Amino acid sequence: MGKIRKNLVDRITDKVKTINNELELLQVAAEMIDTFSEGFNWTGFYMMVGDHLEVGPYIGPRTDHVRIELSDGICGAAASQKKTVNIDDVRSDPRFLACSVSTRSEIVVPLMDGDECLGEIDIDSNQPAYFTQDDREMLEAIAGIVTTRLIQLRSGVNQ
Repeated sequence: MGKIRKNLVDRITDKVKTINNELELLQVAAEMIDTFSEGFNWTGFYMMVGDHLEVGPYIGPRTDHVRIELSDGICGAAASQKKTVNIDDVRSDPRFLACSVSTRSEIVVPLMDGDECLGEIDIDSNQPAYFTQDDREMLEAIAGIVTTRLIQLRSGVNQ
């Protein structure tokens, strides 16, 4: 992971320590991730609620996909497979749920607590094959940071 990506991971690590509210945690993380690249045109979170995903804080155009079943879309695939899914050309993937006709690539990184998926980071780009291995590593590191803080907040640990 390059210096710029590591810097973002470090800044998010420092910032989330001061946040004591789950919604604020997700909003701040989405905002910080989104500022990383002008190539990100939708950056946000989907969170597990029962047996489906619900849209959380995000930056980007409004989405009609506020609830996603685990059997639907790239987001459903990442949550059910419990692993990162990086699609270079969403137009060639029948699972893609189009939020925007201009979206060309997508990366979804689950927030894993052991074997349990708590939610996921979802990022779309208007450019095909936009997300690199370095982006994946950065986002997986951020997912780990956000997950750790979510677990702390849900168990009542504020600092």
